[in-house]
Amino acid sequence: MMRDKNGFLKQYKKDLFLVAAVLAAAVILLLIYQGKNVKSREESIGGVLEITVDGEVYGTYPLEKEQEIEVVSSYGRNTVVIEQNTAYVTKADCPDKICEGMQRISHDGEMICCLPHRLFLRVRGTESAEYDAVVY
Repeated sequence: MMRDKNGFLKQYKKDLFLVAAVLAAAVILLLIYQGKNVKSREESIGGVLEITVDGEVYGTYPLEKEQEIEVVSSYGRNTVVIEQNTAYVTKADCPDKICEGMQRISHDGEMICCLPHRLFLRVRGTESAEYDAVVY
């Protein structure tokens, strides 16, 4: 039993229209979401790196300016590098050296810590950050 094409289109016309509308809505929402992510990444550029030792602010440094910072305290010595709008620890004289293996930070709220030295590096953006995930 063969149906002609016009009969097929008449029978499923509403279904095809619904599928096309759902796909169009999904594409529009994806484009809006992508635009929002680009905006939040751009907002975080221009932030500063705040370095604290034992709860006291050691210094604040702009992420745009590439530099190497030697953090010396009674707990030990760390070398912090700022380059390409990111910050990370290259050298530490602590026993475990976990801070050297932590990834680069660049977005508002990201942190690196060296617990033996009571050192915390935190990026503070120019505008408030949006949450990218919530854990319960």
